[in-house]
Amino acid sequence: MILTMKAPGRIVLFGEHQDYLGLPVIPAAVNLFMTITGGKTNSSQYHIELPDIQDTQSFLATNTSYKFPRDYLRSGVKVLLENEIIPNDQGVSARITSNIPMQAGLSSSSALCVIWISFLAELFDNPLSQMEITRFAHQAEVLEFNEPGGMQDHMVISHGYVNYEEFDPIRCTRLLTELPGIVVGNSLEKKDTLNTLATIKNGVRKGLEYLQASKVRELTIDDVKELIPIEGQLDEFSLNALKAAVINFELTREAHLEFKKSTWDEEYIGTLMNRHHASLRDHLNVSTSKIEVMIKAAMEAGALGCKITGSGNGGCMIALCPGHEEEVSRSIQRKGAKVHIVKVVSGVSRVNEKIVESK
Repeated sequence: MILTMKAPGRIVLFGEHQDYLGLPVIPAAVNLFMTITGGKTNSSQYHIELPDIQDTQSFLATNTSYKFPRDYLRSGVKVLLENEIIPNDQGVSARITSNIPMQAGLSSSSALCVIWISFLAELFDNPLSQMEITRFAHQAEVLEFNEPGGMQDHMVISHGYVNYEEFDPIRCTRLLTELPGIVVGNSLEKKDTLNTLATIKNGVRKGLEYLQASKVRELTIDDVKELIPIEGQLDEFSLNALKAAVINFELTREAHLEFKKSTWDEEYIGTLMNRHHASLRDHLNVSTSKIEVMIKAAMEAGALGCKITGSGNGGCMIALCPGHEEEVSRSIQRKGAKVHIVKVVSGVSRVNEKIVESK
């Protein structure tokens, strides 16, 4: 049997740098896709072609010792073997391609883990639920390598659409199946996701320890807005990281309430996006001069709201601009960025229809 599957990229509307703190987020799956095609082999050898990065990986099913950091193909096999989802005496030949930009904040690495987990389970006639895919992909990408990220990306890529994701306890609630007017602008600046996540996560932890609080959700804006750095007790970055976490938690809750309405206010959501970006820029310092230029151009061309998406310090920004997608795209593109007009789509799935990619 030859099996083909696809997995979408993702953007984050609200809740950047929140999932790994156990706080809710509102991400969306969009029509930038990773695709895998392949089948079983007569041996226990895994052979995976990755033409986009001019690489080929081969290893035995039983040899899952990691050869390099973020060795996700081997970690996916290891996780599924440990959970008895796939056999240890049969291999796979596959080819993976993608138009999800790498190191750009659209979660190409999580898409790889999700599609690989899903593909193997389907190929060996042991299909998984969306939440099982979420958990196994998160284990393969984050837990296996002790990375600082959360489960947000795996969940939305598995489930699709626009969701309200919670992690205490873990739940995924669909908010929207459509969201017109989203433009993604890729600054083409590569970013360092792991260091950014680890630095911010550690900063929030220090701030919580100073306030003797166990969780961000226990705090309000009033608890943190008057705080000042105190030498030897609370450094400026940790204070700002904590402020951002509290502010962004409140903004995500406001957006959630608005999206739940039968008719939600696009301008209000745009305003919340702008406030969210300001917090990410001013408190976490994860924007760049080029992204700021792109956001300014998008707003002048008719966008209702813009923000960086992904860990930041490069990568992509998003603009909410229903009815002005073409004008906003041209305006961002003139600033030296690559642009995609995207649609909200379903999660990882078998391919039985033509894939409609972004412009």
